[in-house]
Amino acid sequence: MALPTCVRVFLPALALASVATGVTAEPSNLRIGVGSAVLDINPGPDYLPDTDTKGLAIFAEYPQSNHAASRFILYRIHDDGSDAGNDRQDVTGFATQLMWGWGLAEPGFRVYTGPSWHRDKMLVKRPDGYKTRIMNGWGWHLGLGYQLDAITVDIAGEWRDPDDYRLENQRPEAKAAGINDDTPDVLFYNLMISYRF
Repeated sequence: MALPTCVRVFLPALALASVATGVTAEPSNLRIGVGSAVLDINPGPDYLPDTDTKGLAIFAEYPQSNHAASRFILYRIHDDGSDAGNDRQDVTGFATQLMWGWGLAEPGFRVYTGPSWHRDKMLVKRPDGYKTRIMNGWGWHLGLGYQLDAITVDIAGEWRDPDDYRLENQRPEAKAAGINDDTPDVLFYNLMISYRF
């Protein structure tokens, strides 16, 4: 059974109109980008990352207005320990951030802050070798940046709840390294560049 002529004419016309509209429309506020990632756990055993171990991040950000936005970051921080006989360090994780501030959806200077949630799958050292451990919790982030046309550059830092990380400082491996159940400062840093689509 063939489609009626009006439907056969309407469907291609609708497809052509949507393509033409997409070409002339303003870009959305969706930003996709890459950046550096540093997770600093101090004090902590040598197998936990610090400022010397850097990684890569990819992220998506969507400003709902000029004063509110959300961001999702995936990151990997890895050091195989081959240089200078260091312990291996490996973290794969994500952070989701709610952003409140100024200039989030328009060109120019931007500054923001807000709550965040993170989940890390981290390599930890045990007497019988390396294992993985999940660490997650709340945090608070601050950032600033600048948007020029469709390009945005940001620098941001996030303080994280140290409870899961502190458990590593209670292990015998940490005590042997002179860390006696200390509560670490856990900071996550990013330098990011993104493109607005």
